[in-house]
Amino acid sequence: MWNTLFCHMKLDEVALQRFVRDELGRDHTGHGYLHAVRVVKNARKILQKEKGDERIIVTACYLHDCIDHKLFDNIDEQKSKIKAFLSSLSYTDSEKNAILFIMENISFSSGKSAELTDINAQIVCDADRLDAVGAIGIIRTIEYGASRNRAFYNEEMKIGELDSIEKGTSLAHFYDKLLKLKDLMFTETAKGLAEERSLFMERFLQQFYSEL
Repeated sequence: MWNTLFCHMKLDEVALQRFVRDELGRDHTGHGYLHAVRVVKNARKILQKEKGDERIIVTACYLHDCIDHKLFDNIDEQKSKIKAFLSSLSYTDSEKNAILFIMENISFSSGKSAELTDINAQIVCDADRLDAVGAIGIIRTIEYGASRNRAFYNEEMKIGELDSIEKGTSLAHFYDKLLKLKDLMFTETAKGLAEERSLFMERFLQQFYSEL
């Protein structure tokens, strides 16, 4: 019995990976398949110390960017595709609703995430945000900026004066979002991981300014 259940769970994860590869495998904005895999790894680190439903959390981590408005034009179509896919893996209606709820509410830009009270949603949110800070966060910021033909900084910028950093540059994104994330984590585990990664970003910015 236990072997059958274990195999079923592993097959679910393989199917999830295949689905996300198909949906996001060609992404070059920092929201692709490898991002999803890292978010799953982050969530499992958090789950070692925090309680949550691993099946719901891992599934939402894999799928969370499959309804991102930055990547897809027809979000309703994506939701229908995801529901059909999860049904094919025998997820219950309750599980599907929980997963879609998380996917719809963890985005920083939506403004909804601050009100999350469900621990599963909080863990997915933390796991996703951890991938936006630290060395990986720097790389993803540059990747996304390049995909949108966005400059990293403006030449008129004055070192040490935040007001001179042009809005819309990738550099501005550090101050608009990335450096704030360590204070927006829900779980104590994520807070500890985010603190270290955020310090690395601050050191990167100091080095960047010194080289300029």
